[in-house]
Amino acid sequence: MKKIFTLLCICCLGFGAMAQLPINLGVHGGISSNRIKFKDIPQAIGTQANTGYMVGAFMRVNLGKLYLEPALNYSHKRSVIEEKAQALGENPDNFDLKLNTFDIPIMLGFQVLDLSIVKLRAFLGPVLSVGKVKNLKKLGDISTDKTNWHGKVGVGVDVWKLTFDIDYEKAFKNLGHELKAPRSFNFTLGLKIKTTFKNSPLPVPVGYLKR
Repeated sequence: MKKIFTLLCICCLGFGAMAQLPINLGVHGGISSNRIKFKDIPQAIGTQANTGYMVGAFMRVNLGKLYLEPALNYSHKRSVIEEKAQALGENPDNFDLKLNTFDIPIMLGFQVLDLSIVKLRAFLGPVLSVGKVKNLKKLGDISTDKTNWHGKVGVGVDVWKLTFDIDYEKAFKNLGHELKAPRSFNFTLGLKIKTTFKNSPLPVPVGYLKR
């Protein structure tokens, strides 16, 4: 939590310095296809991708052709783990490995195509992810890291106030000794609910100008 608070403070300071730039505020949500592979777990025989979801809010700071987009998201990821059958002839047991996280992505984007109401974008950047893996007791005594950094790259399109994003995300390190770095494909729909334009100059008293 200290890392999240520190990063938020840094972001706020940076945003204050960019207060005179056009800024879009919005909300977004979407679905994801996630897979968490494992190693050195004798009772597990394989993994399958499963569907998760994400909800959050974002702020886009427009810098001409470039833009900076930080966000705060809650993410629920799932991956199917296949266990070995308890007895010969039985089908393997499957269960969901769940990863719930609070994510802070900071994306740097580039406007590839800019028309009147349609904009095509490409973006990449880091994601700070803090959360916990659930259902680990079924696999034995396994410990995981609660904090991880991810990398994300994707493309998006804006149509009026709507945003559509598709991206690939992968952690930079494993969740622990037994669980490998999670990866996911994300599909996101957003809505820009407010636009802040350049601040107008501060008013100067008329009496001061006459001096």
